[in-house]
Amino acid sequence: MKSIYGILVLIGLLSFSSCTKDITVDLPDPESMLVVEGYIENGVPPYVLLTKNSAYFGGIDLNDLGSYFVRGARIRVFEGNDTVQLAEFCVQSLPDTFQRAFLRAYGYEISDSSEVPDVCVYTIPNILSYYNGDTVSTFIGRVNHTYGLIVEAEGKTLTSSTYIPGVVPVSLSYEPRSDEANDSLVTVNVTFTQPDTPGNYARYFTQRNDESMYPPASQSAYDDALFSGSQQYTFPIERGQSKYDEVDFDTYGFFWKGDTVTVKWAQIDKKAYDFWHTLDNDGGDNPFSSPVRIKTNIEGGLGVWCGYGAYYATLVVPE
Repeated sequence: MKSIYGILVLIGLLSFSSCTKDITVDLPDPESMLVVEGYIENGVPPYVLLTKNSAYFGGIDLNDLGSYFVRGARIRVFEGNDTVQLAEFCVQSLPDTFQRAFLRAYGYEISDSSEVPDVCVYTIPNILSYYNGDTVSTFIGRVNHTYGLIVEAEGKTLTSSTYIPGVVPVSLSYEPRSDEANDSLVTVNVTFTQPDTPGNYARYFTQRNDESMYPPASQSAYDDALFSGSQQYTFPIERGQSKYDEVDFDTYGFFWKGDTVTVKWAQIDKKAYDFWHTLDNDGGDNPFSSPVRIKTNIEGGLGVWCGYGAYYATLVVPE
C-alpha cells in the first residue's frame, strides 16, 4: 500500500520542478433544501432544528445565525394515534433568565449574554411544564416505540421515522494515564453487556463537571459488528468537547482527577446509525480523505430524525 508520506514527498518534489498554475473550479450552487436536526429520547420531549443548506464554499455569517433557521414551519411528531404539533421558540424572544438555560439544553454555549444567537427550536408547546417536572401530560419519548415526523415549510413536505430502542445500562471506571505521580489526567472506561441479538447500534456523549454534553470528535456511533452478544465489554471512551474549542493534543480525550464525569450511552436504530457513522467518517477539511456521502433518513430533505434509548452513568474521579 502506498504511503501517504510518499505522496506528500512527491507533491513537494513536483512543486520544485514545475511552474504553478492557478486553477479555478466553477462549482454550481446546490439545490436549496431544508435540513432537519431532530431528536426524541426516552423520557424527553422531541425537538427539531430546521435550517437551510448552503454552498460548500459559501461563507457562514456567524453574526447572523438567525438567517439560517427556517421559521413558521408546521412540524408534527406522532406515535400511533398520539400526535403533537411542535411550537417554535426563538431564544432572543425569551426572558434573559431563560435564554442561557434554553440554549444549553440544546447544545449551545455562550460566555456573554451579548453573544446570544437567534437560535430557533421547535418543541412541544408546554415545554415549561416538562421542565417543571410534568412528564404525564407532556409528549415524551418511550423505549420500543416508533415516532414519525412530518415537516411542512416553504412549500415542501419532509417526512421521517425513527425508533427508540431499549436502553443498555453501562458502568464507568477510570485509570491513570501514566504512572507519573504528577500526571493529573485519567482515562475513563465504559463497561456494558452486549445484547444477545444482533443489529444493535449505539452513540455516546460525555460531560465534564457542569460543562455541556458533547459527542467525541473522532467517532461517536458504533455497531455490534465487533461484539458478540451477551458478553461484557470494557473499553476507553474519548472526552467530547465543543468543535469550536481549540484542541490541546496533550490533554485531548482525557479527563482530570477530581472531575465529575457523566456519560450518555444511547441506543439508536440502523438509519440513525448510518447517518452518524457516515458523518463521523466524513473527512471534513482533510484533502487526503476519501469523499463520503452522508446518509440521511429525511425524505424530501437532508439531516436526521434520531431516537435515543439513553442511559446516563456518572463517575466522580478522586483527586
